[in-house]
Amino acid sequence: MSQSATLSEVLTLAEVQSLADTKTFARGKAYFHEGVVSRLEERGGAVHATVRGTHRYRVELGVDDDGELAYDCTCPVGDDGVFCKHAVAVALAWLENSGGEVFHAEEAAPGKPRKKRKTYEEVIREYVATLDKNELQELLLEAIERDLSFRDKLLFAARATGASDLPGMKAAVRQATRLSRPLDWREASAYGDGLMSLADMLRRRLHGPHAAQVVELSELAIAGAETSLEQIDDSGGDVMPAILELASVHLDACKLTVPDPVKLAERLFRFQTEGKWDTFYNVLPAYAEPLGKNGLSRYRELVNEAWEALPALAPDKEYRRSHDSPRMQLERAMGALAELDGDVDALIRIYSKDLSSPYRFLLVAELCVKHGRPDEGLAWAERGIKESSKSHDQRLLDFCIDAYLRRSEFDKADAFAWRRFEMRPTAEAFPALMKVATATGRHDEMRERTLTHLWALVREEEAAAKSKRNVWQRSTRTELVRIFLAGKENDAAWETFTGGPVVMQLWPEMAAVRGKTHPHDAIALYHRLLPVAAESGTRNARYDEAFEIVRAIGMLRAKLDERAEFTRELEEIRAAYRAKRNFIKLLAKLS
Repeated sequence: MSQSATLSEVLTLAEVQSLADTKTFARGKAYFHEGVVSRLEERGGAVHATVRGTHRYRVELGVDDDGELAYDCTCPVGDDGVFCKHAVAVALAWLENSGGEVFHAEEAAPGKPRKKRKTYEEVIREYVATLDKNELQELLLEAIERDLSFRDKLLFAARATGASDLPGMKAAVRQATRLSRPLDWREASAYGDGLMSLADMLRRRLHGPHAAQVVELSELAIAGAETSLEQIDDSGGDVMPAILELASVHLDACKLTVPDPVKLAERLFRFQTEGKWDTFYNVLPAYAEPLGKNGLSRYRELVNEAWEALPALAPDKEYRRSHDSPRMQLERAMGALAELDGDVDALIRIYSKDLSSPYRFLLVAELCVKHGRPDEGLAWAERGIKESSKSHDQRLLDFCIDAYLRRSEFDKADAFAWRRFEMRPTAEAFPALMKVATATGRHDEMRERTLTHLWALVREEEAAAKSKRNVWQRSTRTELVRIFLAGKENDAAWETFTGGPVVMQLWPEMAAVRGKTHPHDAIALYHRLLPVAAESGTRNARYDEAFEIVRAIGMLRAKLDERAEFTRELEEIRAAYRAKRNFIKLLAKLS
């Protein structure tokens, strides 16, 4: 976030009230007064804090490149870019700490500016400065009893003072990573914080005389944390980033201390292929430097041996294990070795060892294109379509269509585009078909062919209407109406709509379009739709949709200068739905 303007200039009470609606501001202020904001700190020109709401959420407030207030919250509302109640609570907490006033607009403003209030950190720092050694020790010991992560942090630091005590250090790492019971999402954050502190302390140890211990200690920490993660609800994403930070420390330690490369290769291979969390997914190229020539040779030997033991997976075979984690990890390792060697042929052989699904052919095809082999890529895509005829992956067809268009092989491009449309003959797929036809110069011909095909499907479906057709099956007539509406062919859309069954979700749009030129048709359609909307509203006592239908009828009657007719209709509607009190209240707005 930018620092072109200071936070105090943009983060004001007025700005917070302008960004949040009245209800959101009130809820945020309630959160602020309830004291659910914690870990409030300002760094890098931004405010960071945690809010304990329905879940624990992280909030950041800062200044964007345009000098405006930027905000981010991990809650669902914040994910949509809305200034949520959690952001309001953090903003108010920061304003109070900064000496600002926190009050509603309707509350009386203070008579004179207040003296700038000290932050919590400043107050605590000044207080601690007045304590003697014994008082500080008592405070620390009391905190240790209440905060296990703080206890582990101090325990590790205490063990670290005996720098040569590797067994003691290992015991401290085990203590910091093990769990005695499962943790829910509310407790995961503290555990993740503890791992981050452990990573920080290990990283600091890299700069001391016993840096060589950090490789072993970080491996022990990662193993312990991964085991504990099996008992943690990490839905908030607090623990895995800390494990990856430990892995980052491990990599730095390997680069700095250069452990035995052959033994390192053997351990990395084991971590990569046996790990459940993909912590060491990127052994190469990350560890190329500490592995060196000898370590890389041993790593290659181990990977090749395991890879050769895996069977090739062909299309339409019962043995389909391509999603097994060990196989995927080995494929990634083999691919990284081939990338390191610059061997494109080896890459193709590696990825084509598993052709158990159409998508695998696409991976190979895209790999060929990436490395400047478009013809070979097209051949793989065509083979994928041919060998997986029962379960096409549409992306293979997309690949072939684009390739043929680039090669100006328009007959083949049209053929594959038509094949793609036949798989999914919908209004959503129609524009893509016509885009290809336009590029090949056959727009009108393809459009006529498509409409003929769709009408044939309509006749086939509606002839079988009396049989037990799947209720979830899409109606081709509905797709035709959507195509005509999208193309502004409103008369054709209406004719198609009135000719047979069309999904009810399309009725409001059809009525709105028809009302522009034939209001009486639209009014009749709205009257057919009203009972369904009213019944739907009964389930949750909300009749917004039904009310909008009645209002649309009223607007059309006004356009026709038939207000008396609407008055009569409105009375009939009130009489018919008099038991639905919430609906009747809404209808009062139309009187």
